[in-house]
Amino acid sequence: MAELALNEKVAKALVISENEAEIQALDENKENDSVLSEIEAGVSALNENVEKAAVSDEHVNVTKAQTLKENTYITFKVGNELYGIDVSYVDTIIQLPAITRVPAAPSYFAGIINLRGEIIPVMSLNRRFNGVEDTFGSKSSIIVLDMGDDRLMGVIIDDVREVVAFDDRDLEGSSPFISKEASFISGIAKKEDDLIAILDIATLLG
Repeated sequence: MAELALNEKVAKALVISENEAEIQALDENKENDSVLSEIEAGVSALNENVEKAAVSDEHVNVTKAQTLKENTYITFKVGNELYGIDVSYVDTIIQLPAITRVPAAPSYFAGIINLRGEIIPVMSLNRRFNGVEDTFGSKSSIIVLDMGDDRLMGVIIDDVREVVAFDDRDLEGSSPFISKEASFISGIAKKEDDLIAILDIATLLG
C-alpha cells in the first residue's frame, strides 16, 4: 500500500487551482498548462514503474516505494537557481493569486491568500534567500506545503520545472561554501549538468 499512498500524494501535489489564478494572457496560460502536463506525465511514469515492481516482487516493490518516497522531489527555480522540495510536503500548486499584505510581518512573508476558504500565509523565497523583491512573471506560482496538524504554508516560486526521483548516488551533503541559504539546504542533487539544492522545510519555515 506504500506505493498507492505515494501515488495519491504525488497526484494531489500537482492539482492546479484554475479558478484561483488571475489570467494574464491566453498564450501564457497555454504555456503553463504545457509545463504542468509534462510534470503530470513524469509522475505517471514513476507510478507505472512502482506498479510493475509490485507485480514482479513484493519485497523489491516495498524497497522501491520507500526510495521514491524519500527521494522524489518537485523542482523549481527561484531567480536563476534550481531548488527541490520533497513531494511528501506538497499539498498543491497554484498560479499566483492576489496576495494580501500583513502589517508587521517578517520581511520575507509576502502576505496571505484565500485558498478554498482557508487563509494561508505565503513566504517569498526570493526575500528569504536573497533579500530581494520578487519579480512576478507568467510562470510565477505558489507551492502550498502541508506542514501537518492541518497547517498549510505557501512559498512563491518563479518557475515550476518537473518531478524527479534521485537515488542516493545523486545526493550529496550541502557545501560549507554556500553562504546565504546554507541553513535551508539539506543536500545537493545532481541531474545531468544541473545542481539542485534540496530544501530543508523544517528549517526554512522554522
